[in-house]
Amino acid sequence: MQYEIISWDEAYNMCYYLFEKLINANEFPDIIVGIARGGWIPARLLSDFYGNKFTANIKIEFYRDTSQVRENPIITQELTAEVKSKKILIVDDVADSGKSLQAAMEHIKTKGPKSIKTATLHYKKHSVVVPDFYINLTDKWIVYPWEYGEFIAFQYKELRKKHTVLEIKKQLKDIGIPPHLVESYFEKVLTNN
Repeated sequence: MQYEIISWDEAYNMCYYLFEKLINANEFPDIIVGIARGGWIPARLLSDFYGNKFTANIKIEFYRDTSQVRENPIITQELTAEVKSKKILIVDDVADSGKSLQAAMEHIKTKGPKSIKTATLHYKKHSVVVPDFYINLTDKWIVYPWEYGEFIAFQYKELRKKHTVLEIKKQLKDIGIPPHLVESYFEKVLTNN
């Protein structure tokens, strides 16, 4: 599998470019809805760029970990704002299967919004939803900076069956996870287990 490791600076810039696309398309949402957990940070940044403090979230669980996917996403926290007659922008980090975006859109439609648009940082062609706005088309597994710890933990769990700790650390560093985070994680894991 090919990975693309996104730094904090890259993620911030991508969010700003997404904001520019939205503004250029004359999109000014009343409420920005972040899909928890991946869409929280991009939604928060878009809120900041817009100067729009009207944000909400919806929690949709689809992945059990970075490789195990449920058959269908589950809404575990319903929308946290009243959206009737409002222009809504749903934000997630990536449209991979697209099923989380689809579930969010279907749920929010039942609340009577004026309109719904979607925005992501990345989009994969096999997604059942093509976001209205996105920055990059990819077929790689994206690792955002807000999920480095989760990714390291999963890789360790999967790779420790066949690899030494030194080999796992090297693989993580080689794909682009910041070395100090890899070292810190393993220091904590190995001293607490």
